Amino acid sequence: MTPRAYVGNGSILYVTFDGVLRPLAFSQVVRVVVALARRGFRYRLLSVERKNDLADFARVDRVKRVLADAGIVWTTVGADLEGSARRSSETIARVAATVLWTARHEPLSLVHARGYQAGAIANALRRIAGVPYLFDARGCWIDERMDWFANPIPYAVGKFVERGLYRDAAAVVTLTELHANDVIDGAFGKRKDSSVVAIPTCADYGEFTISADRPAQPTSETIVPAEVKRRLEGRVVLGIVGALNRSYLVEPTLALVKLACDLLPRAHLLVLTQQQREYAELLAAEGIHRDRTTLATVPHADMASWLAWVDWGLLLLADTIAKRGSMPTKLAEFFAAGVRPVAYGCNSEMTNWVRRTRSGIILETLERDALLDAARYIADSTPSIEALRYARKVSAPHFSLSSGVERYETLLRRTIPCYGAHGNDPASPCNFPSQPTHRVGKLRI
Repeated sequence: MTPRAYVGNGSILYVTFDGVLRPLAFSQVVRVVVALARRGFRYRLLSVERKNDLADFARVDRVKRVLADAGIVWTTVGADLEGSARRSSETIARVAATVLWTARHEPLSLVHARGYQAGAIANALRRIAGVPYLFDARGCWIDERMDWFANPIPYAVGKFVERGLYRDAAAVVTLTELHANDVIDGAFGKRKDSSVVAIPTCADYGEFTISADRPAQPTSETIVPAEVKRRLEGRVVLGIVGALNRSYLVEPTLALVKLACDLLPRAHLLVLTQQQREYAELLAAEGIHRDRTTLATVPHADMASWLAWVDWGLLLLADTIAKRGSMPTKLAEFFAAGVRPVAYGCNSEMTNWVRRTRSGIILETLERDALLDAARYIADSTPSIEALRYARKVSAPHFSLSSGVERYETLLRRTIPCYGAHGNDPASPCNFPSQPTHRVGKLRI
């Protein structure tokens, strides 16, 4: 008898510990599942949201409407993940209980698990109820969190669990071809090529434009406040986008900014972040005058308008083995908006994309002479509109949201044969193996 979990027209349960009320996860989760829902996949979304985000009722309502319009049922688990291991464990337990409850009450064709925590829960459900899962790895998390896995025993346990996540998944999504090749070559246990797909952090290229008078800034733009436009107009704008974290090399980044400001009176730094106070302290310590900087917090929906004012996007990142699985979202947005990246580290795939698009600067080292050379290039270089458009054209097939959604669709239809070319078709044959009925509690699955 075929388990209830394998019913061909069952839902796909997307599980993410990255709250979709935050800009990055909204961009990378909500936009993807909405696009897939409109292509015939019936998604449910389960997300872990910070309690202060859930208290913003207007934002919750906006996201709920976007999902509901695509027919997506959204369930949230409120939590504060900062702090104790006990609090994190309680959150994982609550998410696991919600996933199990969902499996009891609705046929599931697949769990789409974003990240390692969601993957572990999905693998547990696979063992209990036979529901297959897609492991959307989002990087090499064990090696990225060496603050948690610094000791040999926790690290060995973490790597053992990691291998199971890759081995037992029906399909795997990585952010880079480097990581995909590692998976295929057996770094986490041997897999078939066809079940592993690289889909980078994508940008909706339709939202970003390169104005005809680029590199001049679009003074007629209405979202950026007039006061900010006055500060940026006629300047060579260097941009830092996002939060302070262990991935970004802040000290050499600000050293490069200081050198550029010293060489070029028109240079100006625009920092788009929720951590304005922390950045202000770092800029003061580096000796960068407040008149040469603008700090702002902007919603992700407005990012295209703000990036239209940026000439150079700074992406100086840590270069470790864990970064083989990373691809910064900002890189796609820079290409789409006509911003030239200044790139260091992360992995060879990121810098190769900067090289392939013939856009920006690649730093081989962070020594002062290399930073000074980059600052001189920034001071002396003026791009053509053709060069900016070329970078956008070359990068779009890999980094655009539409391309990413197409790759997800192809992988899902390959992984869940029951989803026919015209969406959920109960008459479509399901190729999952027949297994005995499983019981979860009192409910037959």
